[in-house]
Amino acid sequence: MKTMNEREDDLPKTVAVIMASIPSLVIRTGFVYLRTKRKAREGAKRVMKGMIESGIPPELAKKLAGEYEAQLSLRTIMRGFVSGPWSSRPARPQ
Repeated sequence: MKTMNEREDDLPKTVAVIMASIPSLVIRTGFVYLRTKRKAREGAKRVMKGMIESGIPPELAKKLAGEYEAQLSLRTIMRGFVSGPWSSRPARPQ
């Protein structure tokens, strides 16, 4: 078992490892988000096309497909994590 002093000596190494891994994590997460966003955009186009073929007015179909696609916007996702006056999530009690 390590003593408190030995643990303190390991802290800079631990922080360095974490800091070195953050950029790759952010980049990988960004690529996953972009790939998912592209699939949502393609899905919205298919949904819109299907609605128009089934007789829904094109303006309404476009609006509904846009709302479908907007569910994956970065702002919508971040609102789920962040509380504040711009968020639909209530602030945490302190």
